[in-house]
Amino acid sequence: MDARISAPEQATKPRTARDIRAERAASLARRSQAAAGPETGIDHLVCACGTERYGIPLAAVAHVLPMRPFTPMPGAVPALLGLIALSGRIVGVLGLARALGRPEAPPEAEGEAGHLVVLRGSQTQPVALAVDRVLGIAAAAGPSAAGMAEAADPAGLGNAAASGYAPASAGGGRPDFVVVDLPRLLRRVLP
Repeated sequence: MDARISAPEQATKPRTARDIRAERAASLARRSQAAAGPETGIDHLVCACGTERYGIPLAAVAHVLPMRPFTPMPGAVPALLGLIALSGRIVGVLGLARALGRPEAPPEAEGEAGHLVVLRGSQTQPVALAVDRVLGIAAAAGPSAAGMAEAADPAGLGNAAASGYAPASAGGGRPDFVVVDLPRLLRRVLP
């Protein structure tokens, strides 16, 4: 006699409370994952350069400072605005808009000089990005193969320094922004 139960007999077998709870838990888990959808992901520091917004992966940011005077470097790469001394180290200041090949914003009023986003990393030369203002932190979905193929150049940057686009969330909770691929950007602009 075979102890196995066939599929039609299994459907008529009474379900235990344990089976029902397990099914409910699995259903709730699927529902919460679907509800989280694109709102979960990698945190980015959202910065403005003129009218455009860019997201820098938060894991790559050491700290944010108000803009300070820097020393220009004659003959440097175009994106390098100059150098500053920070905590006993010389830090290169890159203009983010200039590095991305985007138009720079006109000079603002005296009180709004911008921000420096100091990057963490293993670069031989410490780097800070000059931006017009820091807007906050927002999450963007992690890169996927399909998303990368569709968003090879989402902002029309023409230099593939962007790795994706994070559309605004419903209700205005998060602005839309272009996700910057920092390693690729730094390879392009630093010697």
